Amino acid sequence: MLLRNKILLAVLALAVLAALALPAFGQGKPAGKAPVAVVDKKTVNIGDVIEQQDIEYTFALKNRGDAELQVLNVRPG
Repeated sequence: MLLRNKILLAVLALAVLAALALPAFGQGKPAGKAPVAVVDKKTVNIGDVIEQQDIEYTFALKNRGDAELQVLNVRPG
């Protein structure tokens, strides 16, 4: 159950990062131009995991917008 909570927190943190990136990084840019953060996968099936086992997965974050996307701070969940 603890591992499931960690995974859910990581996914939630990534979703919040993507949601906050749009308005925060659009400041100072010409009107109409904005970055659009897109995550390749919102959930990941990592299969069976032994309790206390470390899990590592890399989420790909892409900019589909027409302005520069800057990721300034990321923390694991």
